[in-house]
Amino acid sequence: MRIDRPTPPRFDTRLLPRADLLRDFLAVVIEGGIRPAALRVHLSQSALTRRIQELERTLGAQLFERHALGMRLTRFGEVLRHHAQLIDLSCYYAVSELTDLRDGGAGELRVAAGPAWDSALVPDAIVAVQKRYPKIRFLVSSRHNEDTLPLLTDARIDVVLGAIPEKSRRDPQITYEHVIDIEHRVFANDHHPMQRSSGLRPRDMHQASWIWFAEAVTSRADLNAWFERARLAPPESAVEITSLQAAVRLMQKHDFLMLLPSTLTPVLAERGLRPLKMRDPLGSYPAGLMYRESALRLRAFSELRRHVLALARGRSA
Repeated sequence: MRIDRPTPPRFDTRLLPRADLLRDFLAVVIEGGIRPAALRVHLSQSALTRRIQELERTLGAQLFERHALGMRLTRFGEVLRHHAQLIDLSCYYAVSELTDLRDGGAGELRVAAGPAWDSALVPDAIVAVQKRYPKIRFLVSSRHNEDTLPLLTDARIDVVLGAIPEKSRRDPQITYEHVIDIEHRVFANDHHPMQRSSGLRPRDMHQASWIWFAEAVTSRADLNAWFERARLAPPESAVEITSLQAAVRLMQKHDFLMLLPSTLTPVLAERGLRPLKMRDPLGSYPAGLMYRESALRLRAFSELRRHVLALARGRSA
């Protein structure tokens, strides 16, 4: 009788770095230098330096280039960062799933949502999840894709709700789930003179006072293109801002215009703000959930996803 035995590893296991050294390595990568990384992992600078040197000796490769502004990864370091992040992510989801099984839907979920989501869909979805899994702790960041997608790639958040990037800019390790097409709309307060007009064109709004989201690179490019198609230079901003709450307050107090996603229409209506009636649409963009497949194993994430999909369908109906 033949017994098939496991094939032994084809690599030298002595070259495998310890998990604690990988943790220290990632801390230096994230912080960009020994001093801030040492604070992050609760070591002295000299101790952390020795541990990085030990890791380099183990692998037989230089991982960082030292320079005046900090530490920069070498090509070897870039390769290790990729695999170290996968190991760290696997450990994170292992602990999360075990906690989920042991405590009945506990743990934490790290969510990042752009303006189209964080004031309209995400709060309602979180409330629904909390009712079913009251032990879940949510960490919610209200920022744009330009900031949050790199955090998702680095496994520092679990899910991003926002505009789905073009295929050429997608990370093959991330799932991009299209949920809804969101329209660009120009909002103003109920008393703005332009609210009395319909069929507004770019030239009608060119001299208006505009508020821009300082971080919204894509939406600003879309609005600029809308003016350029009318042979007009893009309008200057009167205010650049990062807070939606502050922008809403400004529009309530003064006749500003602001480009915002259509999903905010019912929320902003409660604050006396409505979209203007345009002659030509400004366009739309695909939006949805972006996450790693591992997240689907967590009950809290699956529940959040289910409610987001239901709310988005109701909003678009």
